Amino acid sequence: MWQGRWSDAATSFNKAIAQHPGDWEAQYHLGQCYMELGDPLKASQSLAVAESLRPTDTEISDLYAESLLQNGERDRLYSFLLHKAQKQQTVHAWIVFAEYATDLDDPDSAMNAINTAIAISDGTDARPYMIAATYAERLGDDTLAVRRWQEAWVIEPTNETISNALRAHGVVPGPTMTSIDDSDE
Repeated sequence: MWQGRWSDAATSFNKAIAQHPGDWEAQYHLGQCYMELGDPLKASQSLAVAESLRPTDTEISDLYAESLLQNGERDRLYSFLLHKAQKQQTVHAWIVFAEYATDLDDPDSAMNAINTAIAISDGTDARPYMIAATYAERLGDDTLAVRRWQEAWVIEPTNETISNALRAHGVVPGPTMTSIDDSDE
């Protein structure tokens, strides 16, 4: 794999899996090889096994989701991501679901997932606010986009992506933007 010889690596991982079918790591790496070889169907088969053995591993589930998307299995992808988000109740799982729901042109599910990620983050993670702002921009709602970028800035005021996004909307990032009084500090 490290040499980029994906076909040879796939052969080796297939041999390893034949001897140890429950080896999550071999299944995962075989899935990676198949993705690199442009075979998302075979990749999804291996990645489904790896994901079932390591359901909390975000790298595996993210690659599995990508394989389902590339394979055109939209319904299976949607069901997988929704179930994962509902079961894990993590910011990451809801953000991933929101991103794919956006790609699948399901605005209601995307907005629900974004709002759920924001609620779970409880103001401690800027990522859901950034996703929400980007989604609002995509929908043409600049007022909501600016509000979400401002909320993200409060959490991560040194994040250049957030500051640049605010500037692109004509807002100068800083405490006066959010009505936060830091004069007592």
